[in-house]
Amino acid sequence: MCECSSRAIDLPKIPPPKGRTVGDALHVGDELGLGQSLKGGAYTLTLQNDGNLVLSEPSGTVVWSTSTHDQGVERAVLQADGNFVLYKGGGAAWSTETNGREADRLVVQPDRNVVLYSKDGKALWSSGSNTDNPIQAEPEAAPVEDTPPPPPEAPAARTHTVAPGETLWAIAEQYYGDGNRYTDIAAASGIGNPDMIGVGQVLTIP
Repeated sequence: MCECSSRAIDLPKIPPPKGRTVGDALHVGDELGLGQSLKGGAYTLTLQNDGNLVLSEPSGTVVWSTSTHDQGVERAVLQADGNFVLYKGGGAAWSTETNGREADRLVVQPDRNVVLYSKDGKALWSSGSNTDNPIQAEPEAAPVEDTPPPPPEAPAARTHTVAPGETLWAIAEQYYGDGNRYTDIAAASGIGNPDMIGVGQVLTIP
């Protein structure tokens, strides 16, 4: 097992992880695969593709790691026996050495600490990387709601100038294909008696 320092580690900056973030905690039976992360506040705990488990700031600065790069680590598991273990093909590469302690969850906290808690909330292990001045997490952008399109404008009212011999029935058939709709034209044009229309009269066709 390796001993991991709680002080900032002089490692090159890494870009923000591109793998899947699975929340801020692992519970018993959960595991991280290569490229997967936990995120608490502004800090991200990532099992890198090189097998190193690193806690990093948003800028990519590493503040803690298990120093297990290039050792063939494939996954990190919170076991039922309470031990948090990084496994490689031939066995364990690193662990919190907490087997038999009834651990419940491993949490990445906003104060930059990674803590293994028991079911009753007791801290069983920590990375010791907490700070009194943690970086504040950027607020998540609110989802952009699709703006509904404006309702279509009402079509402009048409007009019709009465020609000799025309009737409202005939005009309704011309515009609607239904003579029975002459009442619509009469109502829109303010005509009280549909039989009384005159040549040259301008009708509104709704």
